[in-house]
Amino acid sequence: MDERATRDERLDDLAQTLADMLGVNKTEAMRLALQNEIERLRSTPTIDDQIATLRETVKNYGRKSTRMVHPSKKR
Repeated sequence: MDERATRDERLDDLAQTLADMLGVNKTEAMRLALQNEIERLRSTPTIDDQIATLRETVKNYGRKSTRMVHPSKKR
């Protein structure tokens, strides 16, 4: 086994599978996987962002003019 090879066999298998799927070497596959995971986490709204969005939605909920029409009076 190469001295730079990953010591965790599961990680090595995952890296090889991804490398095969992407047509790159294992190092590049791992770099891409880590880069993509970091970007995914950075782009996920924080709980504070989610709460702010919900508050704004609730605040604006009654502002849209929607007239309730009884089902028997529909045109």
